[in-house]
Amino acid sequence: MIANPCLQAIVEAPSYKGEQLWPWTVADYKPFSRIQLYSEMTDWEVGLIFAQLVDYNSLHNEGNANDVLYRVIESKKLILPGGLQVRSTADKLIYPSCCCGLEEWREWLDFLATGRSPWLGHDPSPWIEMVNGFVRVWSDGGMDSKGRGFHLDFEQSTFKTELRKVQHDLSTFLIKIEDWANGIGFPEPNKLSSKFDECFAISHKWSKK
Repeated sequence: MIANPCLQAIVEAPSYKGEQLWPWTVADYKPFSRIQLYSEMTDWEVGLIFAQLVDYNSLHNEGNANDVLYRVIESKKLILPGGLQVRSTADKLIYPSCCCGLEEWREWLDFLATGRSPWLGHDPSPWIEMVNGFVRVWSDGGMDSKGRGFHLDFEQSTFKTELRKVQHDLSTFLIKIEDWANGIGFPEPNKLSSKFDECFAISHKWSKK
C-alpha cells in the first residue's frame, strides 16, 4: 500500500501554434501539460493561466492587456480545464482527465461527507472510494468497472490536511494574480483576483468535520 501522497491544484496549459494570442508574456509549456497553482509560480506562469482562461472561455483577446482582463472581470462564469492531481512520493501521478475542471475542486471536500466520488474526467476516468478507513484514489475505472489501473491511498486525516493545503495554495495564487496584474499595469488587480476567487470558490469556508 502506498499511503499519504499529496494533492496539487493544476490547470491544463493551452494549445496554440505560432505567435502567442495574448497581450502579455506567458511561460513556455507544452500544450495540454499541467501547471501547478501555488505560491512559487512565476509571473509568466500566472500569465499562462490567464491565457488559458481567456481561450477556454472564448473571450475576445483583441486590444491591450487591460481590455482583455476587463472582459475576464465582466464574465458571468469562468471555468478552466484541470482540477486536483495526486502525486506519490515515488512521483506516480493521478491527474484530472478530459472534461474535468478546476471549478469543481470542492467536490473532493464533498466526498468526505457523502462518500460519492467527485467527477475526475474520462479517458482515463479516475475515481475515489473509502476502503478500510483509507481514501483510495484510482487512476481509472470510474466509468468502467473492468479496468481500475493503479491506486494511491491516503489516511483520512492526511486527506483532510492535503485538501486544506490545496485551499491554501489556491489562496496564495490569488495573491500571485494581484502581483502579476500589477506588474503588467492592470489598474484593478484586486477585482481580477476577486473574480477568480468567486468563480473557483477558493475562499469559501468548509466544514471541519
